[in-house]
Amino acid sequence: MTFTRLHTPKGTRDYLPNEAKQYRYIENQLRKNFELWGYSEVRSPTIEFVETLSTGVGSELVDSMFKFQDFDGKLLALRAEMTAPVARIVTTRMPSAPEPIRLFYVNNVFRYSQSYLKREREFCQAGVELVGCNTPEADGEMLALLISSLKEVGLREVRVDLGYASLLKDLMNAAVLDTQQKASVQGLLACRDSVGLQQFMEQNSFPSDLRDAFLELSRCRRLDEVSSISLSGSKYDKLNKQLDSLTELQKTLVDYEIDDLVFFDFSLTKKIEYYTGIVFEASVPNLGLPLGGGGRYDNFIEKFGKLKLPATGFALEIGKLLQALNAQGSEIPDDTKSRVIVASKFRDTAIEAVKVLREGGVIASLEITGRSLEKTIEYAKLTETDYVVSVVSSLKSTVTVYDIKTNASRNVMFETFLKELGGRC
Repeated sequence: MTFTRLHTPKGTRDYLPNEAKQYRYIENQLRKNFELWGYSEVRSPTIEFVETLSTGVGSELVDSMFKFQDFDGKLLALRAEMTAPVARIVTTRMPSAPEPIRLFYVNNVFRYSQSYLKREREFCQAGVELVGCNTPEADGEMLALLISSLKEVGLREVRVDLGYASLLKDLMNAAVLDTQQKASVQGLLACRDSVGLQQFMEQNSFPSDLRDAFLELSRCRRLDEVSSISLSGSKYDKLNKQLDSLTELQKTLVDYEIDDLVFFDFSLTKKIEYYTGIVFEASVPNLGLPLGGGGRYDNFIEKFGKLKLPATGFALEIGKLLQALNAQGSEIPDDTKSRVIVASKFRDTAIEAVKVLREGGVIASLEITGRSLEKTIEYAKLTETDYVVSVVSSLKSTVTVYDIKTNASRNVMFETFLKELGGRC
């Protein structure tokens, strides 16, 4: 009993002040960037009906949900991702909103996992959803915003790998592959085994036009390389339309000047089933894990009601962003506000002093333990405080300022000290 009281459940953790500050910095940077791009924040309940959260997301995600029964017998779950809640919000709370609808969120989500090395049970996602538009410009905005957001938090050498959710599926269906053959093709593509893929297609009598398309797409690393690929015949109109959309997207990325950061990966698919168009993952070198990703889901929102709206979006994991920053040796900027401890035998004057400091934008705390000034200075050194200020019976008198960094002290008027800190008198 004592053991469980002192530990958190597997896959969960505490965040101490320094790490919590780092998380808050990343969240705030993302919020500011999302807002600059015209997105508005929404929040949803942590607990929703299982029926809502499991709509159209696939069995794997549903199986990972933490489910429990409400007192009235209804089955509830902790949200495992945010797209379904946002789709519900759009359908039920914003049915008449002008399109396109630009929304963002920063929320914790919960998933069961056998391994907690890659992901914890509880983690924070920051993401956006662009609803009501299915143009190349909309997809381009998602990718540009994704890259912009990663750079805004301080990451370098960002790259995005992009695939097309239905392109591989439709090509395999056109080749009339069974389930086992499809799995073999996906495995060969994931390993980038062009020789093995060619041998497999020859052994299974692939039509020559489809074989050529498979091989060419498997070799493509840039979207501009896709533009030369097409299939002859009206039966391939759907496939050619998908290829054309990638060509148009490439032109949009050129205009955003991010085409050199986006790489084509024919094998890239998403385990969540609602994706219908492009899918993508963001990463940085040497981390080994995607920082987040997303894609287009044009048939998902209609599952929640009468609204039939195309949509696209992405989500980033705050914890992985922090891992990536640490791996790159990037430091979270220090808070520029000064930190002050006010000490005095005159409680009313000390309270007035911290009040004035806080109103001036200075982080100020009151010495409340009754310890000596020397002990207060020792405490300040341990808590990254900049100054200890000793005040007497009036703020109109001089105060003694102890500079913790220089270990020097001086007498100065309180008003002058406040101005030196950049505070408002």
